[in-house]
Amino acid sequence: MPSLLLEIGCEELPAAACREAEAQLPELARAHVGAAASQLFVGPRRIGFLVDDLPERTADEWVKGPPENLRERAAAGFAKKHGVSVEELEVRDGFLGVTVPGRELREVLPEQIDRIVRGFSFTKSMRWDASGMRFARPVRWVLAMLDAETILGETSFGHRFTHGPVEIPNAAAYADQLRAADVEPVADERRRQIVEGLDVVGGWRDPGGKLAEVVHLVEKPIVLESRFDERFLQLPERVVVTTMQSHQRYFPIEGNRFALVANGGEADVVAAGHTQVLEARLEDATFTFERDVATGIDALAERLGSITFFAAAGSFAEKADRVAKLARRLGGGEASLEAARLAKADQASELVREFPELEGYIGAEYARLAGYPDAVTKAVEEQYLPDSAGGPLPQTEPGKVLAAADKLDTLRVAFELGHRPSGSRDPYGLRRAAIGLVRLALEGGLTIDRELLPEDVREFVEERLESLLNVPVEYVRAARASTASDLGAVARRAEELYGERESPEFEGVYTAFDRAHRLAGKAQEAAAAELDRGLLVEDAEKALAEALAKVAIDGNGDLKAALQSGAELAPVMERFFDEVLVMAEDEAVRANRLRLLLDVRDTLGALGDFSQIPR
Repeated sequence: MPSLLLEIGCEELPAAACREAEAQLPELARAHVGAAASQLFVGPRRIGFLVDDLPERTADEWVKGPPENLRERAAAGFAKKHGVSVEELEVRDGFLGVTVPGRELREVLPEQIDRIVRGFSFTKSMRWDASGMRFARPVRWVLAMLDAETILGETSFGHRFTHGPVEIPNAAAYADQLRAADVEPVADERRRQIVEGLDVVGGWRDPGGKLAEVVHLVEKPIVLESRFDERFLQLPERVVVTTMQSHQRYFPIEGNRFALVANGGEADVVAAGHTQVLEARLEDATFTFERDVATGIDALAERLGSITFFAAAGSFAEKADRVAKLARRLGGGEASLEAARLAKADQASELVREFPELEGYIGAEYARLAGYPDAVTKAVEEQYLPDSAGGPLPQTEPGKVLAAADKLDTLRVAFELGHRPSGSRDPYGLRRAAIGLVRLALEGGLTIDRELLPEDVREFVEERLESLLNVPVEYVRAARASTASDLGAVARRAEELYGERESPEFEGVYTAFDRAHRLAGKAQEAAAAELDRGLLVEDAEKALAEALAKVAIDGNGDLKAALQSGAELAPVMERFFDEVLVMAEDEAVRANRLRLLLDVRDTLGALGDFSQIPR
């Protein structure tokens, strides 16, 4: 059976588009040629695949037509449409239909390939001619080969600077022919070559995660080492590293050394050129850094009133005021409050405008140079942590307080303005902020009172507990309905409920809650506003009211003790349901008994909503 090669040649693709194509190619191959790709080819100037052992014809297809009971009215038209007689129609599952024979692979490939080319969906795409086709960059050639037969196109093309057209003798020889023309078409092989070259240089780092991008920026990777002028080491190290990685995708090495990945060329000339570019950027960074330092962080902070946080959310000065108030409510001291005042000052700095990745870090550096104490500068540096689901937490208490206050403010303001995330859209990073807030409570030990979160924000934040805690989601949802006062207490309550799930005390509380909730919860609107002891006429309901008054439950207290106390209600509830008709004819008595059951439910519900837990 034949092998199929498809290559889509483009103008230089961004690395992000290459990654998107890499993710979509396997499914496009399966959907349109009916087979899995045996190899993918993705790089800055080409996207393609190789499929081995394709059948030489497409499969026969049964086309479903009208119901059999409409044969008299619809069969003739359906048969004519498909070029067969009415007698040739088949009946399957009560419907008329026709089997359409498969077609020669060579006959259908052009239309299948066109569907593949047009089937890509890029975050950013463009049109470049009247065809209406959209792609990440203009498509310059398409080559499709079935073994040695060319179905579409004429040739491939080698490295842009060293080779022109490349004849491909057959589909299987594609990769080797390109390698001979200075192109490595397989991304994993380019990655291997780059890492191997960097390891030879030694001591390389990639704090910005640029390797994944560089793999898709070159077709013939060559790893080179170079050096920049030592005078730039006077800059803060992270400024140097960010200058290297942010724009140039270089890999820092200790001291004034760096490694770069070139797309071929003469090593000495290429390295010298890159060094000139880096030193020019470091010169700019030095000038900007020194001007910011001369201005001073306090003066930068005074400029925040003219910088918008985001649309309708006020200025950064207003955000700083809100964050300071939240920091105080989170228990922050003088260091936290001073850090809150200075936290956003670097938004007014020229260096952050050039390198947004430096926000927080460079503000801390400016504060340090201005003589602020370590507790303040470290908090300013840590304010955005954790910045990912698994990222590091702040290590100082002022840093934890400031980070939590910043995230709380962003969530509160964004929700107030109606910016709740939907689907994959989260332009303000609210999911990340919520996860960070929960991690500060769980792992950082920070007390974050639930009253600081408006109801919709609290729901959104506490939903993150369901994926972060190692307990079934039902127990987390039960705990979220408890009267636990802070995020950490909610998490502990979920873990404790799960840990006690097999205990007899848990079973007793669960049963009492469940029976009260199932009956009274459905008739809650008919219940009295409060219990009237004068309307308790049956001994069993009096006993239940007396037992309920003795129950000692603290939503933040010891769960085991609370369960032991609450479990005392179980036998009293059993007697109540045996001897008392809740839905009494007397409306006042009925409403009072429903209120008694709701009081049982709500008292036990301080430990959590047991109805969320399946039994």
